[in-house]
Amino acid sequence: MVIDVKDFFIVILFLTLIILVITTTVAMVKVIKTLNKVNNIIDNVDTKVNKLNGLFDMIDNTTDVINSFSDRIASSIANGINWLLNRKKKGDNDE
Repeated sequence: MVIDVKDFFIVILFLTLIILVITTTVAMVKVIKTLNKVNNIIDNVDTKVNKLNGLFDMIDNTTDVINSFSDRIASSIANGINWLLNRKKKGDNDE
């Protein structure tokens, strides 16, 4: 019983191809499971972030109101200082 080298290499090639297909299939199944888990986590984070959008809008509106209030105070202080300086200059010009 003599085995031809060509037939031997063909058998080895087919065995390695079968092993490669099996390992690739197993790896793809694991990758698909992992991607499904990651997708579920991303969906969970997305829903939690969307729940916080109302809070972020409320904080944004509050800071806008505080900024408007502080702008009014700064403007009134600046107008008061200008009024005092202009009044003093008018007093200096009259004398």
